[in-house]
Amino acid sequence: MFFKHLLVFIMVVLLFAYRVTATHVVGGDITYRHIVNDSFEITLILYIDCINGNPQAIAQDANAMIGVFDTTGNLLKTLLVNRSLPIRINSVNYNCVQPPSNACVDKYTYTYYTSLPQIPGGIILAFQRCCRNNSITNIINPNATGATYWTRIRDTAQTNGYNSSPVFYTLPPNFLCNNSAFVFNHAATDPDGDSLSYELYTPYMGADQSNPLPRPPATPPYYGVVWASPFDVNNMMKGLPELKIDSISGVITMIPKIVGQFVVGIGVKEFRKGLLIGFTRRDFQFNVLACQFNIVSSFTKDLKVCNDTVAFINNSVGADSYLWDFGDSTSSIDTSTLKEPTYVYPKLGIYFIKLLVKKGNCSDSATAQVIISRDTIPFAGKDTIICIGASVLLGTNDTNMFNYRWQPALFLNDSSISRPLATPQYSIKYYVTRTNDICINTDTVSITVKNLQAHFSGNTLVNCREAHIVIDSVTTFQEMKWYLNDESATLDQIKAKLLEKGKTYLVKLLVSDGQCFDSLEKLLSAFSTDTISFIPNVFTPNNDKQNDCYRIEYIQLEKECANLLIYNRWGALMYNSDEDGTCWDGNWKGTQATEGVYFYILKHMGKEYHGTITLIR
Repeated sequence: MFFKHLLVFIMVVLLFAYRVTATHVVGGDITYRHIVNDSFEITLILYIDCINGNPQAIAQDANAMIGVFDTTGNLLKTLLVNRSLPIRINSVNYNCVQPPSNACVDKYTYTYYTSLPQIPGGIILAFQRCCRNNSITNIINPNATGATYWTRIRDTAQTNGYNSSPVFYTLPPNFLCNNSAFVFNHAATDPDGDSLSYELYTPYMGADQSNPLPRPPATPPYYGVVWASPFDVNNMMKGLPELKIDSISGVITMIPKIVGQFVVGIGVKEFRKGLLIGFTRRDFQFNVLACQFNIVSSFTKDLKVCNDTVAFINNSVGADSYLWDFGDSTSSIDTSTLKEPTYVYPKLGIYFIKLLVKKGNCSDSATAQVIISRDTIPFAGKDTIICIGASVLLGTNDTNMFNYRWQPALFLNDSSISRPLATPQYSIKYYVTRTNDICINTDTVSITVKNLQAHFSGNTLVNCREAHIVIDSVTTFQEMKWYLNDESATLDQIKAKLLEKGKTYLVKLLVSDGQCFDSLEKLLSAFSTDTISFIPNVFTPNNDKQNDCYRIEYIQLEKECANLLIYNRWGALMYNSDEDGTCWDGNWKGTQATEGVYFYILKHMGKEYHGTITLIR
């Protein structure tokens, strides 16, 4: 019987946890209003996703527990508050937009009257709930991140009487339109007439999946959510311009640039006699959608022309009437109702244009500026570094009609077009002149040509016993790859390779500086030869580590391979390679040989070579 009850208890706990961790809360705030003496009205507002929210989880929030703490974290009391009936948020910030079917927010209000003590540091009111929508874009792990809605009644206000917190006039619309300007007055009113200042803040996290509805809520302090890169408190939604709030008026502005759901924190500070006495926070989820508008005003933006006559291109959608204002303060008739008018401006300057479009009761407007002046925007293109043999496209895209002349015309496919293709064989600077009926503009662009050249000297050392590859005079680059007979190898491996006499070997070097590449191949033969190309006739054994020991390059002075004999002028044998090592160090019988001329006999490949050697110290 005990285990049966235990099983039922576990199932209830699991069902409860499933219900309350469902993601449905999309925002909230806590405010307070002083009534008389130590009596206050406490108001908690929760904003609920009425489409994606789990009905069972929403039912769990029929009442809410608000914790009352002192500033050291001691729990003074709890307030169990019932909620009001929901109010559907239907506000729309755009004209003639087709309402989306997947954005719905209900507002629930929890109101409680209680007495609150005046204590040093003041008191903190807090409510916590988990979890946020898993589809939120700008924070880490939103499905496991709860929210803390809290405020502090500061004791600093007690010196000037009790305080009531500011209350925001209204709630932002439950959806924003991507790529459309969003302007919303998020101002608050303060019953005490205190000075208000607005700012964005990082929303707070609170409950989690293991304890989604803590009763009482956790003790302060509370910590902000963890932003997902590249978002932060100054870049909450990715807009151009980004979301911002005017600190004085409370007006929010932005143009959203990506679709998604985003947590945003909007706060208002209140000051009395220059002293901060309160900070009211609203945490809310903005839904950015790809909206469908019934009517859109759009035309060519921000024109900069070298002509006083401007032909406007109308890109509006859904309109059947148009009203242009060309921004010419010198004229009272600078308007037009044509769809695509042309206007002649009287002088150089900046003019602000507005297009108002209508269809039935729907209207929309767009603004832009026209600059009438000589063109100063670079049009030759950016200075570029290329590799030898590569091509680069010069100039920039140009929507205006101009005549072009590029100089020099060397290496260009056409020197009379806006974007010629250049294939220079060396570094060069191009000059371009762009003209139309009234404008003559010039610009320059430099093309730096990098010509990498792989280089090494290669030979084979062949003697009676073995054959090796000799590599030297190698030019060093950032990246170097060696190949022997098309197989990757290191330089040391190539030098150590024992060659098979009578065969040829392909040595290849690939080099790069990170941008450009070059290669060099050499075919080396491991054939024996009876000819010695060079026998040195001078050496200087003075211990300067240069030419201190006499040797013949590419000749292996070992028994059965080659033998070198050196005599002085009186015929005394000074050096025998079979007995004295592979080179002569200029010593004889433990003492330094004198400077002068010596005679040698070299026996190699069945031949003898005779000559003289001069020893200089």
